[in-house]
Amino acid sequence: MSEWSVRTRAETQGRGRGDGDAPGDTAAPGEFVIEDSLGYLVNRVARSIAQQLAEEIRPAGVAIGQWAVLLFLWARDGMSQADLSRLVAIEPPTMVRTIDRMVRDGLVTRIADPTDGRISRIHLTDRGRSLRDELVPKTVMVNATMLGRLSTSESRTLRRLLVKLLEGTGDSTSTDRLSNLPAHRIPA
Repeated sequence: MSEWSVRTRAETQGRGRGDGDAPGDTAAPGEFVIEDSLGYLVNRVARSIAQQLAEEIRPAGVAIGQWAVLLFLWARDGMSQADLSRLVAIEPPTMVRTIDRMVRDGLVTRIADPTDGRISRIHLTDRGRSLRDELVPKTVMVNATMLGRLSTSESRTLRRLLVKLLEGTGDSTSTDRLSNLPAHRIPA
């Protein structure tokens, strides 16, 4: 059985073939270089974007944990907590706490489904709806700033490759999941 060593990129400097090394090229057999891990890189990019966005939306009284819920409700108001939990990819108990805070903050209301009282439908309040035109441009700006480091071609390639990686896991993109949700009636 071979033993793996785990290293940082700094510990592997000088082992690669040059500045053009692709991720993983600096690792020797049986060696894992943390900064070359796809998971590490994607996570760091996502955290950087989330931190930048959190700074932008904080003045409006919206926390980053509430952001994705608002986005999906702006796309389709009245979704169930369970559907939101799946779309946002967080555990149901965490979604319950997030919705509790959003109710407290006046962003959403919880309404029992008229045909199945076990289901809670989440609806935007007037305040929650009104934030869309203020906050969506901030997301566009944060994304544009991050993607501005790439050429237009690189940006398209990055998006295409990320979607391809998600498809390979059996996890479809959020828009696919949203369009596949069952239709429901929103009480007047």
